[in-house]
Amino acid sequence: MFREALEAIRNNQRVRARDLLTRLLRVDKENAEYWLWLSSVVETDKERVFCLKSVLRLDPDNQAAQRGLRLMGELADGDEVAPAPLQRRKWDIDLGEEEQITGFRKVLANPVLRLLVFSGAGIIVLGLILVGVFGPKGTLFGPRLTITPIAWSATPSETPTETPIGGAVTATPLITSTPAPLWMQLESTYTPRPPYVNTPHPRSEAYQVAIRALARGDYESLLTFMEQVQRENPEAPDPYYYMGEAYRVQENYERAIWAYENAIELDPNFAPAYIGRALTRKEMGEDVDLAADLEKAIALAPDFGDAYLALAAQQLDSNEPEEALNTLERATNLLADHPRFYLLRARAYLALGQNEAALTDALQAYQLDITDLPVYLVLGEAHLKNNQPEEALGYIRTYGLYQQDQPMYWAMLGWALYETGEEYHAAMDALDQALALEEESGLALQYRGLTALEIGEPKQALNDLYLARTLLPNSFELSFGMARAFWADGNTDDAYAQVNASEDLAETDEQFGQLYYYRAQIAHELSQFHQEKLDWRALLDLPAGAAPEEWRAEADLRLNPPTATTMPTATATSTPSATATKTLTPSSTATATKSPTATATRTPSLTVTP
Repeated sequence: MFREALEAIRNNQRVRARDLLTRLLRVDKENAEYWLWLSSVVETDKERVFCLKSVLRLDPDNQAAQRGLRLMGELADGDEVAPAPLQRRKWDIDLGEEEQITGFRKVLANPVLRLLVFSGAGIIVLGLILVGVFGPKGTLFGPRLTITPIAWSATPSETPTETPIGGAVTATPLITSTPAPLWMQLESTYTPRPPYVNTPHPRSEAYQVAIRALARGDYESLLTFMEQVQRENPEAPDPYYYMGEAYRVQENYERAIWAYENAIELDPNFAPAYIGRALTRKEMGEDVDLAADLEKAIALAPDFGDAYLALAAQQLDSNEPEEALNTLERATNLLADHPRFYLLRARAYLALGQNEAALTDALQAYQLDITDLPVYLVLGEAHLKNNQPEEALGYIRTYGLYQQDQPMYWAMLGWALYETGEEYHAAMDALDQALALEEESGLALQYRGLTALEIGEPKQALNDLYLARTLLPNSFELSFGMARAFWADGNTDDAYAQVNASEDLAETDEQFGQLYYYRAQIAHELSQFHQEKLDWRALLDLPAGAAPEEWRAEADLRLNPPTATTMPTATATSTPSATATKTLTPSSTATATKSPTATATRTPSLTVTP
């Protein structure tokens, strides 16, 4: 199998090589040579670091791994190891001169490539350079194109389990905290779909070379050879389209627009160019009707699944979840095995409050592709909205192993920690980090306010909840949270007015249960006993399960105080707490039912008069 892996590397079959080496490592995780070769076919610097540190864990004196980590800034400079002399070999691969030059240039740009060439392993790796395995900017593989994404088969050889992997990766070496790549959890790698645009150019060898460069994410080579194809076929739109894709990935947006529009000018019916132009304008932040280009693409190529995905994503970003669902419904047959289809539909269901359906689709997206990081955040949100914060934490923390510069990650981490009811200070730290990255994160402000309420800081709670409400209007949780914060801060009149204002925003039985429970206590404090009785009765009239049984028992006690026969002492009192603990919170609306510490003694004792 190892010989087959090396042969796959020689033949530029990087996916097969990675699959074989991963299988070998499952059998023998203590083989440093496997890890060293795996470092030459992984996709990211993090994965490369992981592999090379695994080599050092097993073979601390391995010069190739030391040099590679040193060049990547992962090891302090030490004694230099003299490079092995570069051996010349006669290669049996017939390459064009331009492709050879492109490969040779990359030997100096890629640290892992240098370390292997200058060690004894350089013979085969130099061949990798020549056939263009390595991508631009010193990485093995560049980012995937959005317009022609990698699509996955329904399942790998063994369907991954639902359990998130954060913290449970068994291959993590002891000398590093770098997490194992997500694809190492697979029994076999996913099968990529061919690109939608692959027009035959039988007289142009450069076109197929360019398509191979696309498959490995080498956009510099893609540009070089597509420019050659364009000179040979000046009337063909697809070379311009692929040039636009390469420019867009490289964030050269003006050149990308130029290329897409050249493709459209040559062939107004060339659908992919409209998608590329829309995605580029979106990344540029242009205030234009992006949906028009995407709808045009669908009209021209109704069998192009990526067009529906791009339009649905745009509709979700424009807060149009119902439209996004309709778009995805039109492409159900095309995208039934596409993980991004289920991911986008889960996002739409979450936006519409259909939380159980969202969780089902998010889990389906996860089963189809456990390596897609955005799935983990959507799964986290879906579990949170289905009152499963512990499960949500697993997925969110897995996401954080690989990506920590997104404010949404920190906001959701703080939300999940808050919901567990045990880690409020950790939640505050996460929410502070989210707001440091994005000052106007309504989600982070909301949960920092609610968390401040839990740790007895009502003034900060009021400030954060007020700011959050300006960003997220018409939210019952925010309005009701402000009522609780006023009460905790001693502003009983304001609390009463705010809880009344929240009544118009309540929609579920659980939300009405919270409202009745808290308003009854505030009304008692304001001596509005008639309103207090109305709210206790309304609480008891709610369906079973809408409020904790402890709340219902308190309501019954308030409405039916003990008589002298059951309470022989005339001054006996019944003093249920004015607040409910976390365990008493109705599960579907846990964010609104927590009570501030400061209010724990606000409700006066009920003196029972025989």
